[in-house]
Amino acid sequence: MLNPFFVHGNKGEQNLVQSLVDEHIQMHGIEFTYMPRHYVNKKTVLREVTSSDFTKTFPIEGYIENYEGFGDNHNLLTKFGVRSTAEMSIVISKARFQEYIVPLLQDQGGVGLSKDPVRPLEGDLIYFPLADILFEVKYVEHEANFYQLEENYSYTLKCEVFEYEDEKIDTGIKEIDDDFATIGYNATLTLVGVGTTATAETSLVNGGIHQIRIFNEGTGYTGDPTILISKPNGTGRRATAVAITTDNPQGSRSLQEIRITDPGFGYTSLPSVTVSPTDGKGGGVSIGVGIATTGAVGIITITSGGTDYNIQPTITFSAAPSGGVTAIGTAIISNRSLTAIQVTNAGYGYTLAPSITVGAAGTIGIGTFYYGDTIKGTDTETTAYATSWDVSTGKLTAKNLTGKFAINEVLTTVGAAITASYRINSVNYDDDDAFEDNQEIQIESDGILDFTEQNPFGEA
Repeated sequence: MLNPFFVHGNKGEQNLVQSLVDEHIQMHGIEFTYMPRHYVNKKTVLREVTSSDFTKTFPIEGYIENYEGFGDNHNLLTKFGVRSTAEMSIVISKARFQEYIVPLLQDQGGVGLSKDPVRPLEGDLIYFPLADILFEVKYVEHEANFYQLEENYSYTLKCEVFEYEDEKIDTGIKEIDDDFATIGYNATLTLVGVGTTATAETSLVNGGIHQIRIFNEGTGYTGDPTILISKPNGTGRRATAVAITTDNPQGSRSLQEIRITDPGFGYTSLPSVTVSPTDGKGGGVSIGVGIATTGAVGIITITSGGTDYNIQPTITFSAAPSGGVTAIGTAIISNRSLTAIQVTNAGYGYTLAPSITVGAAGTIGIGTFYYGDTIKGTDTETTAYATSWDVSTGKLTAKNLTGKFAINEVLTTVGAAITASYRINSVNYDDDDAFEDNQEIQIESDGILDFTEQNPFGEA
């Protein structure tokens, strides 16, 4: 019969036993790191969880009942390689888990089977620091048959070595995260700026303004003066140009450059060029004009302004034929796009309209990537999470891909405090399968088994 001097089910007695259990575990146990599994996606038909992550950690003491070397544990050689079946049995305090961990797990969201866990769950992870190994909880003994004083005081966690399946592990603990940063299916992306390169085209003119040279910069200007070029003789088109001024040592502005916006055509003699200050201040300019009788660059048309020009790009014209002069131009940027190309030298001697090459835009993207950031391609909508980022080389490694990224699509961060935006220049997928050794096995077997030999007792 039961001892009548103990009131079974008495809360005071239960608390005493719980305290003794806690003290025993704290005296003879070690500190583990408990990592609850967070389910983030599942199929709705079969309720199959397709992705999960581990981002929260909780230190908790536990008593090791069994570990490799003390129990019936061994490794198996399977068709997928060597599989460790090492198991560990850990006893943790029920009160410690419910009072310390459970309140922090409430309403953690996701699509897990239990959004409000009240006990350790199968699928959670346990980090064993002494061996630097992650164990997965396979079974939780939470209702032992023997109830001391009508209560259970501990959980027994039956664990096996964790087999990684592309779960997102971002705990902030270097010893844990580093072990899984490079394993699994990974992609290495080379990123560049998000900008697109501008394009432009031109035609040839005869009798156009070749160049306007400045012999005396003048002084006293308060702004850029207007440039007026006389009409050509007979039929033709009047040339246009703009003035560029700069500060001089006298504390005012001087004429630095005159850029041609339209060389015109039909000039047979040198036109007059008038520099007129908009406010009547400034003067003393002396200039000279050159005419290209044949094959000069005409009006330049911007076919695409491009995007994300942070600095002024270079403008390069294809070389003029032998005996000619190659054109020179300057880019005009507005709202980070190319709006015009002003010519400082229209060249001459071209027989075909020269090609125009505009410098690349946005070679450096916006923002930065951090470990665990969710990234997304704007075209393919492929998502992954970042594992490493080298801004100097533009190399980003990512894993847990939901598809394949497309070249030239824009890559952005999702849900991050600071948004990063880059364009994908190239992608290298880690398609190597460590267990895909069929060819190698075949070659090795050919050296052991001679399939050219025939049965000496069979037919000739």
